[in-house]
Amino acid sequence: MFKITLVTSNYDNSYTFNKICKNLMEEHCGDFEFSFFKSNAVDKSDEEYRKLEEEIRTSNIVYILLHGGVSSFKKFINLKKIFWGSIPFFINTTIDDENREFVEQGGVPAATVYNMTKYYTLGGEENYKNMILYTASELGNKKYPYEKYTYMRWEGIYKDGNIVEDEKNFIKKIAEEPMVVAILFHGKEWNSKRIKVVDKFIEELKKLGVAPYPIFTNSILKPEIKSKGIKWVIENYLKYKGKVIPKTIINLMAYSQTIFSEPGDGTSIVEKSIFEEMGIPVIQAMSTYQNRETWERDIRGLDSEALTTGVYYPEFDGQIISVTCCTYETIRDEYGEKKIFIPIDERVNKISRLAVNWVKLGMKKNEDKKIAVILHNMPPRNDMIGRAFGLDTPNSVNNMMKLFSKMGIKTSHEFKDGNEIINTIIKGVSNDKKWLTSEKVLEKSIDRIDKEKYLEWFSKLDKEVQEKIEAQWGKAPGEFMIYDNVFPVPGILNGNIFIGLQPSRGMEEKAEEIYHSTDFIIPHQYYSFYKWIKEVFKADVIYHVGTHGTLEWLPGKEVGLSDRCCPDFNIDDIPHLYPYSINISGEGLQAKRRSNAVLISYMIPALTLSGEYEDIEEIDDLIKQYYLAEIGKDSKVIDLKENIIERVLKYKYDLDMNITEDEIRKNYSLFINKLHSYIEELKSSVIKDGLHILGEAPVGDRLASLIHALLRIENCGMMAAEEAVGKSLGYDIEVLKENPHGHNKIGKTNLMILDDIRNITIEIVREILGEKKYQTIVEKTKEYKIIDESYILILEKNILEIVLPKILETKKESKSVVDGANGKFIVPGQSGYPTRGNINILPTGTNFYSIDPYKIPSRASWKVGVKLAEELMNRYIEDEGKLPKNIAMILYSGDTIKTNGDDIAEALYLMGVKPVWLNNGDRVIGLEAIPYEELKRPRIDVTLRISGLFRDTFPTLIKLLEDAVNIVSQLDESDEINYIRKNLKDDIEKLLEDGYSFNDAENLSKVRIFGCPPGTYGTGVRVLIESQQWETRDDLGQAYINWSSHAYSSNYHGAKLENMFVKRLKNIDITVKNEASVELDMLESDDYYAYHGGLTAAVKYASGKEARSYSGNTSDPNNVKIKSLKEETARIMRSRILNPKWLEGLKRHGYKGAMEVSAMVDIVFGWDATAEVAEDWMYDRITEKYVQNTENREWIKENNPHALMNITERLLEAEQRGMWNASKEKLDELRKIYMSIEGDIEEYEE
Repeated sequence: MFKITLVTSNYDNSYTFNKICKNLMEEHCGDFEFSFFKSNAVDKSDEEYRKLEEEIRTSNIVYILLHGGVSSFKKFINLKKIFWGSIPFFINTTIDDENREFVEQGGVPAATVYNMTKYYTLGGEENYKNMILYTASELGNKKYPYEKYTYMRWEGIYKDGNIVEDEKNFIKKIAEEPMVVAILFHGKEWNSKRIKVVDKFIEELKKLGVAPYPIFTNSILKPEIKSKGIKWVIENYLKYKGKVIPKTIINLMAYSQTIFSEPGDGTSIVEKSIFEEMGIPVIQAMSTYQNRETWERDIRGLDSEALTTGVYYPEFDGQIISVTCCTYETIRDEYGEKKIFIPIDERVNKISRLAVNWVKLGMKKNEDKKIAVILHNMPPRNDMIGRAFGLDTPNSVNNMMKLFSKMGIKTSHEFKDGNEIINTIIKGVSNDKKWLTSEKVLEKSIDRIDKEKYLEWFSKLDKEVQEKIEAQWGKAPGEFMIYDNVFPVPGILNGNIFIGLQPSRGMEEKAEEIYHSTDFIIPHQYYSFYKWIKEVFKADVIYHVGTHGTLEWLPGKEVGLSDRCCPDFNIDDIPHLYPYSINISGEGLQAKRRSNAVLISYMIPALTLSGEYEDIEEIDDLIKQYYLAEIGKDSKVIDLKENIIERVLKYKYDLDMNITEDEIRKNYSLFINKLHSYIEELKSSVIKDGLHILGEAPVGDRLASLIHALLRIENCGMMAAEEAVGKSLGYDIEVLKENPHGHNKIGKTNLMILDDIRNITIEIVREILGEKKYQTIVEKTKEYKIIDESYILILEKNILEIVLPKILETKKESKSVVDGANGKFIVPGQSGYPTRGNINILPTGTNFYSIDPYKIPSRASWKVGVKLAEELMNRYIEDEGKLPKNIAMILYSGDTIKTNGDDIAEALYLMGVKPVWLNNGDRVIGLEAIPYEELKRPRIDVTLRISGLFRDTFPTLIKLLEDAVNIVSQLDESDEINYIRKNLKDDIEKLLEDGYSFNDAENLSKVRIFGCPPGTYGTGVRVLIESQQWETRDDLGQAYINWSSHAYSSNYHGAKLENMFVKRLKNIDITVKNEASVELDMLESDDYYAYHGGLTAAVKYASGKEARSYSGNTSDPNNVKIKSLKEETARIMRSRILNPKWLEGLKRHGYKGAMEVSAMVDIVFGWDATAEVAEDWMYDRITEKYVQNTENREWIKENNPHALMNITERLLEAEQRGMWNASKEKLDELRKIYMSIEGDIEEYEE
């Protein structure tokens, strides 16, 4: 008897194999035995795995046939350890490099594997049957008659249920059609699994008046199976006489067609999209492997396999991510369960409408096009119009107006600058309710949406959605933002362009509910705004400008949305473009996946060194004098020491360094070295020099400073700029860093030499862009000379040939804006931090994508994660004298993407677990425990608070982290070296006492990943702070727990387990969040205080004590740093916020520059409210610099008077809440200025 054990995924041809095997057993009575297993069932059930092991032991061969890689089959590693080399394995996955490895290692002769692979790849009942007979003949004791494999038709044109035979005439005829939409689907499915879906698309497209053009292909060129591949299809089916036939493509095929277009490959990302040359939009229509019932109720929208194959990979091609178009349904018969895809009719209609609208956008005359440009306005105040990370939004929109006008879009007015756009909006109707009256709305709104019109739109919403909106916001049209029974339309018209303000979520109105509820749907006015854009203004295209708005974060499925999801019924079928910061990866993907957006990446702002100013310059000069005096045994050293101590205390540096005057005097030599290091760190900190304006590259000194920042560390094989200059001067930078306080004969420490090299480097970069007189630059110093100019010449070559062209190509942003308005394809590209060794992601202007989730953590990020963990533990030992037992980490999706998983690696290493990678690559196929003998320390318990975006983006990593907990919990180790196992035992014991079953108690005890409820985002904290609906820090901690206690694991998807979350928090020793780039810091985003600050408040509320809270810094992966939150706050305060350079940079940007100052005050306040990190001197200095300083105050008032009002109001609130012990003089002046500006604004608004 020949026995085959088959392990298949949910998505493979198990039905066909069942049928064949049954027939073979009947045909060859007693000769064959088959056992079938599903990989996911084996992963979930120990009993199922045990059965599989038993079956394999008596098998002649094991077939492992997986849709996806072996990384999706977690128990494979166990099987490999037990059976590898003793039982033959035939493994075929959709990852070619895995298949190649297993040909060599699977125990089946290579020639046999080749033929088996050919049978399997060609597919179909006959080939599968003959594959089994061939296998048995080759590996068994009996020969069976088998046929040679038969070839199927892989490429063709589909029409009316059949393959088109006369292709030449068909192509000629369809090429004459004015509006053609191609439908691409897989060659295996032209008459099977997905054909009902194809037929439905054909039907819908015909109804919409366009010619459908259905084409099937195998994607990959494989001469051995006679498949021609996607490249051939493009040249021979999608073009006629060199001209592209369709105006848009709807793609039903999974994975990346670009990757597959490389002959015989499927393993790596190629540089150019296969669709780029065609220049037309390609829309990915996703399939879920869930059935209809599951999909309807499941908040996830797509299963994890479909998320990877139907979203991640197609994004590499620059495809537009749409919605789920079909579900996977079961048909049962005598052979078992047959699976086919059934269309979701309404979703097919939506995708078809979207495709047709992209076609129309490309065909319509520019003079007839209407464009909606949406500015974000969160919070909904008049100082925050056009809020976007790193972008001068008003001036960027003004640039867009010029581009649109140039291409022929009708405009009625040419704006002078961005300030004029904002002022025009504010003098009309905005979102700021404080300044809105019925009279103003009726008089100045560009249009009014009356009750009758809105009720007509509202009635078309899904009944369940209607009920939910009315339950929260009252019977339509409600009362929020409605004036005399009409909704205003916030924004202005400029010819055929509408510049609008994205409406308020209204959560500030519901702030008191944040403590006990997490379920907030949009108000009526939000929906009315987007319906007005579609139905009244009739926009052909929408641009949301800058990172980021609220649309893509509204309630609904996480991806693969339905018509009941808020983002879906608001954006509807309008083509959607979205300029987005290249270094905010995760949030950009959210816009792509939840609002069908095509991103246009924009450049990071220019960066510069913080340098010296005011007290930093004063102390730095004294330190230099001190070292010089000390080495020369100068008597002035005593006076200098006292001067330094006096200034350190005067300027509160003792608070930054957490040191007392007694401690300073007790060990002054140690202190002066630490102070010297700190001052140098402040001077060398990288800060923003203004903001980016869409389509504009920096020039002059700003360009030189940006180049220096891009080459601050090694970047894509290019030596760091300072390292190159150091070598040219005869210094090794790393040697100097290793002994920072060593000094030369004239009293210069190595830190001072490093500072000199840094300053010389900046001058040399300027000179590279100028006259290239390097000797002259160095000779000016009189202390240094060029010993080996070759290093500078290499730097020159790198800058002029690589770095500079990439920066100058920022103009591609403008091209993409225009291409989008013309309905053209936007080229894909990578995202991330260009200053972190990733300059290859430039130039900007691309529709950026994510990374392969199965390659996290990468080998490189594992090394960084290990360093992070070790530095964190060492810092805690330094602070507390012992190792931490319980750590809470914040995990962001964007950071995970941009670092390839540093934080994941850190969490795993803390637990004492490491990844198992495939071959020498980065594909993670499992985990294994690090033996205690190697680890040499206890395994630390890690609780993870994930963002909502992480939940949506990385279900694979949630499972990976859960697997780590499971592995550690099963180790036979003592409580003293395995804190996770100890905590699990204690939790289970308590839960059993509380009446839980053992199974439930075990599942609950293992939960370590918590987040906000499914379909929601955030922590609830920001809204409370902005609305002032809180009294104490405990209130914020309580709200954080309410929003964060939702568990994520194999057993729970968002179940609220508040008791378990609070139990975890009670024992937390450390909270930590890592920052991976100099391009942003923790005081630049309200998300940071909402997540990490909120976590510190929650730990204090739950436990009654403060945890140690740290910020990790991996901006240089080779030099990982850990600081306390207070230390990091002080560093940012001194290097950026109080730095004249930062303000001068912002002054170039008028309204938006002043907004950045207002936002900074909000964020400092938020951090202090949640984590108590701001000292009195910080509030004092902010007040002095931005309010009491007449020149700065007048600049803010002139450009953004509402910003000045918010700054003064927030500072007064800090004093009223006891967060700031302000002097009477400061308070009196603040109140006086507040009253004055409020009066000025009232006049201005009128």
